[in-house]
Amino acid sequence: MQVAVAIVSLLAADQIAHQFGIYRGAGLLCLASLAALVVCVRLGWRQALLGVVGLTLLSIPAALSQRDPLMATSVMTLTAFALGLSARWQLQQAYWLMVVSLCLLITNSPFASAPSAADGMRLASAVLLSGGLTILLQTWLASLDPSRVATPLFVVAHSWRRSGAYGLLLASTTLVSTPMAVQHDWHITGLWLILTPFLVLRPFVRDAWKVALHRSLGTVAGVLLVMVLAHLLPSSLPLQVPAVVVGVITAMIAMRRGHPALVLMALTVTIVLFNSNHVDLLRMADRRLEAVGLGVVLALGVMAIAHPIERRFALRRVVEPR
Repeated sequence: MQVAVAIVSLLAADQIAHQFGIYRGAGLLCLASLAALVVCVRLGWRQALLGVVGLTLLSIPAALSQRDPLMATSVMTLTAFALGLSARWQLQQAYWLMVVSLCLLITNSPFASAPSAADGMRLASAVLLSGGLTILLQTWLASLDPSRVATPLFVVAHSWRRSGAYGLLLASTTLVSTPMAVQHDWHITGLWLILTPFLVLRPFVRDAWKVALHRSLGTVAGVLLVMVLAHLLPSSLPLQVPAVVVGVITAMIAMRRGHPALVLMALTVTIVLFNSNHVDLLRMADRRLEAVGLGVVLALGVMAIAHPIERRFALRRVVEPR
């Protein structure tokens, strides 16, 4: 049944984009709907609604930041720090898809020219409507299942100092990646440059090395799969059709806490299909690989700086009780 909810949500998001006159924003709304579904399944409707409202509010300055590196960087830095703080309860693992939606909006604006305040409000309304509809559908489905268990209370996993440091670590990467992506008008390539450190970095730096390897393998697998699809898909078939199918698969894997490499492989294919056409499909896959390489290098550089600091604090905690 959750597959049906995912399909209906994606189709509804596409229709909402057309009804609001944001034709190029269909992929953005579809990703926002998938993000709302994942949070709703894993954390409950209240947290999902909180995430959708936050994404809605951030979408206004994000939309208005087109060709404005300072505003775009401010939005991403604030988002990165907030996501880092959510690691105190391990919530960042559920909210990361919403960060994908925000990165997509900043790097690949659905508006051809500089948007007005009315355009920003129109986009925010579409994000709120598509995400809210997904939450309603999932909540209604959950109410029909008598075996459904209540969402467990959040357990503190990290101290405020640890989660705050993690937020600062994420925010520091946006100070480099976001201006680079926006100023050079990299579009989807910039999306992956900004997003990759979010996918690689972890509250404990030592845990991120293995994650970086998994993310890199997932990216390569996703690019190879896109190349295969580019040769197999008939040119008469709109790419939105396989994009919806792979998007549903991505949501299912994420909701079941699948392997990070598998999640990223499916997400890679989903975003490339949603934001490409048959002509540039292979080129988009190649640029995706290059951007992730730069993002991994950025993340590894930040980790190399943070690792000795983390070890110093760990040693201090061991020595102090004595």
